[in-house]
Amino acid sequence: MSASTKTVVVTGATGGQGGSVVDALLKDGSYKVRAVTRNATSAGAQALAKKGAEVVQADLNDINTLKKAFEVCSN
Repeated sequence: MSASTKTVVVTGATGGQGGSVVDALLKDGSYKVRAVTRNATSAGAQALAKKGAEVVQADLNDINTLKKAFEVCSN
């Protein structure tokens, strides 16, 4: 991936729908995938990390965790 690769944030990443989206995006390879989950230490979250997703913990009911999950990284 190039330095200009766009990041896609997927909420519910360890669920059925979110997990399918993460898998499709990782397979495509055109995007950096940030997988949002309530439990970043779960087996599902760790499996996504092994596939290449950046896993972040956030709760849809907590605005501060969401702000961090959607924060733009400038490495």
